[in-house]
Amino acid sequence: MTNHAPEETPADGVSKKLKIFVIILTAVTFLALVALFTKLANKPSGPKKNQSTVQKTISNQSLSDEYQAVGTRLMNSGLKEQAIDQFIKVWEMQKTGSMERAKAAQTVGGLYADLGNCQEALIWLFRAEVSDSTLPLQSLIDSCLAKVRSIHSGQ
Repeated sequence: MTNHAPEETPADGVSKKLKIFVIILTAVTFLALVALFTKLANKPSGPKKNQSTVQKTISNQSLSDEYQAVGTRLMNSGLKEQAIDQFIKVWEMQKTGSMERAKAAQTVGGLYADLGNCQEALIWLFRAEVSDSTLPLQSLIDSCLAKVRSIHSGQ
Protein backbone atom coordinates (compact mmCIF):
# COMPACT_ATOMS: atom_id res chain seq x y z
CA MET A 1 0.00 0.00 0.00
CA THR A 2 1.44 3.11 -1.13
CA ASN A 3 0.51 6.09 0.71
CA HIS A 4 -0.11 8.99 -1.68
CA ALA A 5 -0.30 12.31 -0.10
CA PRO A 6 -3.04 14.50 -1.52
CA GLU A 7 -1.77 17.50 -3.51
CA GLU A 8 -1.34 20.35 -1.25
CA THR A 9 -2.59 23.78 -2.02
CA PRO A 10 0.24 26.29 -1.99
CA ALA A 11 0.49 28.45 1.06
CA ASP A 12 -0.19 31.64 -0.89
CA GLY A 13 -3.32 30.18 -2.56
CA VAL A 14 -2.22 30.20 -6.26
CA SER A 15 -0.65 27.34 -8.16
CA LYS A 16 2.67 27.68 -9.99
CA LYS A 17 1.08 26.91 -13.40
CA LEU A 18 -1.44 29.72 -12.97
CA LYS A 19 1.32 32.16 -11.96
CA ILE A 20 3.35 31.30 -15.09
CA PHE A 21 0.28 31.68 -17.33
CA VAL A 22 -0.55 35.10 -15.86
CA ILE A 23 3.08 36.29 -16.18
CA ILE A 24 3.24 35.19 -19.87
CA LEU A 25 -0.11 36.83 -20.62
CA THR A 26 1.07 40.04 -18.95
CA ALA A 27 4.29 40.04 -21.00
CA VAL A 28 2.36 39.54 -24.29
CA THR A 29 -0.04 42.36 -23.40
CA PHE A 30 2.87 44.64 -22.51
CA LEU A 31 4.59 43.92 -25.84
CA ALA A 32 1.37 44.60 -27.76
CA LEU A 33 0.95 47.96 -26.01
CA VAL A 34 4.59 48.88 -26.73
CA ALA A 35 4.06 48.07 -30.42
CA LEU A 36 0.86 50.16 -30.50
CA PHE A 37 2.45 53.20 -28.87
CA THR A 38 5.50 52.91 -31.13
CA LYS A 39 3.25 52.93 -34.19
CA LEU A 40 1.31 55.93 -32.88
CA ALA A 41 4.52 57.81 -32.06
CA ASN A 42 5.90 57.27 -35.58
CA LYS A 43 2.68 58.41 -37.28
CA PRO A 44 3.10 61.89 -38.83
CA SER A 45 1.11 64.54 -37.02
CA GLY A 46 -1.28 66.99 -38.64
CA PRO A 47 -3.43 66.64 -41.71
CA LYS A 48 -1.57 64.88 -44.47
CA LYS A 49 -2.17 66.12 -48.00
CA ASN A 50 -1.47 63.29 -50.32
CA GLN A 51 1.33 64.27 -52.70
CA SER A 52 -0.05 62.02 -55.40
CA THR A 53 -3.28 64.06 -55.33
CA VAL A 54 -1.30 67.25 -55.87
CA GLN A 55 0.70 65.65 -58.67
CA LYS A 56 -2.49 64.32 -60.24
CA THR A 57 -4.02 67.81 -60.23
CA ILE A 58 -0.91 69.26 -61.85
CA SER A 59 -0.73 66.50 -64.46
CA ASN A 60 -4.48 66.86 -65.18
CA GLN A 61 -3.99 70.58 -65.76
CA SER A 62 -1.07 70.03 -68.11
CA LEU A 63 -3.02 67.33 -69.94
CA SER A 64 -5.98 69.68 -70.21
CA ASP A 65 -3.69 72.40 -71.59
CA GLU A 66 -2.39 69.90 -74.13
CA TYR A 67 -5.92 69.00 -75.25
CA GLN A 68 -6.72 72.71 -75.51
CA ALA A 69 -3.64 73.40 -77.66
CA VAL A 70 -4.30 70.41 -79.93
CA GLY A 71 -7.96 71.37 -80.24
CA THR A 72 -7.05 74.92 -81.18
CA ARG A 73 -4.62 73.74 -83.86
CA LEU A 74 -7.17 71.30 -85.26
CA MET A 75 -9.81 74.03 -85.32
CA ASN A 76 -7.45 76.41 -87.10
CA SER A 77 -6.64 73.65 -89.60
CA GLY A 78 -10.33 73.20 -90.43
CA LEU A 79 -10.64 69.83 -88.67
CA LYS A 80 -13.62 70.84 -86.57
CA GLU A 81 -14.93 67.38 -85.68
CA GLN A 82 -11.53 66.34 -84.31
CA ALA A 83 -11.25 69.66 -82.48
CA ILE A 84 -14.63 69.00 -80.84
CA ASP A 85 -13.27 65.77 -79.37
CA GLN A 86 -10.31 67.62 -77.86
CA PHE A 87 -12.42 70.40 -76.35
CA ILE A 88 -14.88 67.88 -74.90
CA LYS A 89 -11.92 66.27 -73.11
CA VAL A 90 -10.94 69.69 -71.77
CA TRP A 91 -14.52 70.23 -70.59
CA GLU A 92 -14.59 66.83 -68.83
CA MET A 93 -11.33 67.51 -66.98
CA GLN A 94 -12.23 70.92 -65.56
CA LYS A 95 -14.03 71.61 -62.31
CA THR A 96 -17.72 72.39 -62.47
CA GLY A 97 -18.30 76.13 -62.67
CA SER A 98 -14.77 76.99 -63.79
CA MET A 99 -14.10 79.52 -66.54
CA GLU A 100 -12.04 76.96 -68.50
CA ARG A 101 -14.98 74.55 -68.50
CA ALA A 102 -17.36 77.28 -69.71
CA LYS A 103 -14.97 78.34 -72.49
CA ALA A 104 -14.52 74.72 -73.61
CA ALA A 105 -18.30 74.28 -73.78
CA GLN A 106 -18.60 77.56 -75.70
CA THR A 107 -15.96 76.41 -78.19
CA VAL A 108 -17.66 73.02 -78.67
CA GLY A 109 -21.01 74.76 -79.19
CA GLY A 110 -19.51 77.13 -81.71
CA LEU A 111 -17.85 74.29 -83.62
CA TYR A 112 -21.11 72.33 -83.78
CA ALA A 113 -22.88 75.47 -85.01
CA ASP A 114 -20.21 75.92 -87.71
CA LEU A 115 -20.83 72.32 -88.79
CA GLY A 116 -24.57 73.03 -89.02
CA ASN A 117 -25.53 70.81 -86.09
CA CYS A 118 -27.51 73.38 -84.11
CA GLN A 119 -29.26 70.84 -81.90
CA GLU A 120 -25.94 69.65 -80.49
CA ALA A 121 -24.58 73.21 -80.49
CA LEU A 122 -27.43 74.37 -78.26
CA ILE A 123 -26.65 71.71 -75.67
CA TRP A 124 -23.07 72.93 -75.38
CA LEU A 125 -23.97 76.61 -75.55
CA PHE A 126 -26.48 76.16 -72.74
CA ARG A 127 -23.82 74.36 -70.70
CA ALA A 128 -21.46 77.27 -71.25
CA GLU A 129 -24.19 79.75 -70.31
CA VAL A 130 -24.94 77.89 -67.07
CA SER A 131 -21.23 77.78 -66.16
CA ASP A 132 -20.60 81.46 -66.95
CA SER A 133 -23.44 83.76 -67.88
CA THR A 134 -21.04 86.58 -68.85
CA LEU A 135 -19.85 84.82 -72.01
CA PRO A 136 -21.16 86.37 -75.24
CA LEU A 137 -23.40 83.52 -76.34
CA GLN A 138 -26.83 85.01 -76.94
CA SER A 139 -26.48 85.78 -80.65
CA LEU A 140 -25.21 82.27 -81.42
CA ILE A 141 -27.94 80.73 -79.26
CA ASP A 142 -30.60 82.83 -81.01
CA SER A 143 -29.41 81.88 -84.51
CA CYS A 144 -29.31 78.17 -83.59
CA LEU A 145 -32.75 78.35 -82.00
CA ALA A 146 -34.11 79.97 -85.16
CA LYS A 147 -32.61 77.21 -87.32
CA VAL A 148 -33.97 74.47 -85.07
CA ARG A 149 -37.44 76.05 -85.02
CA SER A 150 -37.47 76.41 -88.80
CA ILE A 151 -36.53 72.74 -89.18
CA HIS A 152 -39.26 71.63 -86.78
CA SER A 153 -41.91 73.92 -88.24
CA GLY A 154 -41.15 72.69 -91.77
CA GLN A 155 -41.94 69.07 -90.84
